[in-house]
Amino acid sequence: MYGKQGKNSIGFPDPLASREQKESEKYGLSYAKAISSQWGAIERDNSLYKKRATTFERNRAYANGTQDTSIYRQLLNSLDPSNADGSFLNLDFTPVPILPKFVRIVVNKILSSDPYPNLEAVDPISSSEKDAERRKVKMMVQNKDKIAKVQEKIGRDISGGKEIPETLEEAEIFLETNIKTAGEVAAQVATNMTLKWNDFNDSIYRRCVNDVTTLGMAVTKRTNDPNYGIKIEYVDPKNFVHSYTEDPNFGDIVYAGHVKRISLQELKRIAGDQFTDDEYEKIANQVAKRYSYDMSTPRSYANDNSFGNNRGAYDQYMVDVMDFEFLSLDCMTFEQKDNKYGNTGFYYKGENYKAPTNSVYNRSVTKMHNVTVYGGCYVMGCDKIFNYGIKKNLPKNMHDLTRTTMSYSVVATNLQGNIPKSMVDSCIGFADQLQLTHLKIQQAIAKAKPDGIIIDIEGLENVQLGKGGELQPLDLHDIYEQTGVFYYRSKNPEGGFQNPPIREIGNNIRNINEFINLYNHYLRLIRDATGINEAMDASTPKGDQLVGVRQQAIAAGNNAIYDITNSSMVLFKKVCADIVKCIQVIPKNSILYRAYENAIGKENSDIITTFHDLPLYNFGVHVVKEMEEIEKQYLEQNIQASIAQKELDIEDAIAIRQLKDVNQAERLLIVRRKKRMARNQQMAQQGAQAQAQAQAQSAQAASQARQQEMQMQAQIDAQTMQMKVQLEMEMEKLKHEHKKEIETIKAEAVLGIKTDDREYREKLEVFKEDRKDERVKKQTSDQSKLISQRQGQRDEISEPETTAQPPMSQGQMAQQKTIQEKFGINGQQ
Repeated sequence: MYGKQGKNSIGFPDPLASREQKESEKYGLSYAKAISSQWGAIERDNSLYKKRATTFERNRAYANGTQDTSIYRQLLNSLDPSNADGSFLNLDFTPVPILPKFVRIVVNKILSSDPYPNLEAVDPISSSEKDAERRKVKMMVQNKDKIAKVQEKIGRDISGGKEIPETLEEAEIFLETNIKTAGEVAAQVATNMTLKWNDFNDSIYRRCVNDVTTLGMAVTKRTNDPNYGIKIEYVDPKNFVHSYTEDPNFGDIVYAGHVKRISLQELKRIAGDQFTDDEYEKIANQVAKRYSYDMSTPRSYANDNSFGNNRGAYDQYMVDVMDFEFLSLDCMTFEQKDNKYGNTGFYYKGENYKAPTNSVYNRSVTKMHNVTVYGGCYVMGCDKIFNYGIKKNLPKNMHDLTRTTMSYSVVATNLQGNIPKSMVDSCIGFADQLQLTHLKIQQAIAKAKPDGIIIDIEGLENVQLGKGGELQPLDLHDIYEQTGVFYYRSKNPEGGFQNPPIREIGNNIRNINEFINLYNHYLRLIRDATGINEAMDASTPKGDQLVGVRQQAIAAGNNAIYDITNSSMVLFKKVCADIVKCIQVIPKNSILYRAYENAIGKENSDIITTFHDLPLYNFGVHVVKEMEEIEKQYLEQNIQASIAQKELDIEDAIAIRQLKDVNQAERLLIVRRKKRMARNQQMAQQGAQAQAQAQAQSAQAASQARQQEMQMQAQIDAQTMQMKVQLEMEMEKLKHEHKKEIETIKAEAVLGIKTDDREYREKLEVFKEDRKDERVKKQTSDQSKLISQRQGQRDEISEPETTAQPPMSQGQMAQQKTIQEKFGINGQQ
């Protein structure tokens, strides 16, 4: 396996070589050349590197809608398919952007989840701390009433400022989400801060998700820079090389690297004094020869007065550099030895140490096989290597120091033969057919003729047939294409005419409906291949399908792209786990350590001291992502229904919405609903008791009121009877007085009436006589006047003036009226 494997292949060096040999540049150069030999020259079409790079470039072109259209020209040009010059077609060959739409749907769906790392310490120390905290919380739940009474008595909070859950079920959810040790908080804050420093979520992770969807592979690289800290870099998968693997998570690769094209200026900046200026010039000549650069420019030095240095003409060339690293197993030997004082020491003895056989003191040799990482940069095609050596600050698990990982985080989907199969790759054939159908529709529209006529030139006389009396077939074709008029000869062998000389031609767009159906057919095939249906991309209106049907369609689409979603989450988890391990091995006396310490201290000053203890923890990384939109809608519907039924408070709804895990949110919803329902039931019972008590008090008050009313009524009746008796007595007394007065008045009245009656009769007789005398006198005077008038001795007789009598007083009138009524005399008498 090792050494030379063939005429044109170079084998890998011995992995069991000593550490001194592995650290030599010769060993590193051999390893780099073996990697280059295994993947082949990057400029050769038959190499694995070129083959995979070509596949990735094609997938990206289709994913961006910029694929090569020469194949369509060859298929549509019927006259000369080999040249594909398209001289007889004038079509728009711009690709239909169907695949870019599906790629954006998948990428945006994954990025909308907004993942973030949730770190949990799994070492025994952290587990014991969490168990103690859990027991404390459960104890507080069980003794919540007693704690409240104690706090009320002493006047201060003894719960540590934390809200005590109501039930043990709620406490379990509280323990899952809120119980974190100080070390976990410090590590999580540092990890999130590192991701933000590298703009990972908004830049690198977005490109990686796009690569997983388009290419089926995504790669990132981590570097530990003492000045810039932990850096996460994006690596183009087409430039990535690695050992053979069938694991989509690349957990068993032995070496990895990526090829980057840099200028010679950049090479000199990175390599520095590791190469002489003559070696740089030699590299430039080899690169120029390899890539056929123009060597007509003289290779003399040009003086750069602005910077006071010399710059070679070869600085314009670009060179391919392979940044590689590989895992190796190093043996470390330790000796346990007793000394003359009776003490026991433990000493490092190198790699090939052998204990002496005849020793005065007890000795025991212990060997530990430690996985390390070697790496460097190889200038391809020039047999030059720089920055080679054993990697420092390797991320290791503090509870297993013998293992480590490389700086590359890689995931892939459907990996086979080191070439992944992506979603775009599976749809390229359908996209080509869809594009051809689109071009055929253009061709059918372009070839559509106007409504024309057929003219039989044999049936017409004196018709000129053009120059020379003949029309060539191409002339007839041009006339038909431009005017829709078709000329032909319709004579039969006997010389007669078969058809009328002029007929109409009805020209429509032929086969347009068949082409449209074919276009929709290939679009359905793309949907079937990707799993993105109409419900998932929201191209179907909501009213066209039932809610359950749409949810099933969306679930089917999510299942179809699960491998892409899962690979993206695995990549995010691997990057976060790598960052955590690197943070744990940062030297305490470095500037970077103080920068992290100060940055974490700004968030929480209590965590600064715990940052020193991070190497003691063993962290497990869980990637938590936002709920899906359909999950949010379903949860919100449950919340609104619970609020409408008064089974949930606004505060409970806010607490539920803050959770990002749908399972925890649903569990909290159930717990809060149960608590609210129990509280409502208790309030209802209290209300019923209060109502019963109020009714009893009301009945008692009503009874007392009735008794008081009866007592008052009895008193009123007694007083009424007493008053009635008194009134009757008073009435009898008054009646007696009235009767006495009446009798007195009657007696006086009878005596007075008799006296008045006599006097009145006397006066009446006098009055009657007086009135009689006056009438006689008046009659006599009237008769005398009549006689004198008849004799003409005087004028007409006027009415005599009556002597006015003085008016009677009211007393006289009343007295007169009484008398008249008593004796029956009317006023006329």
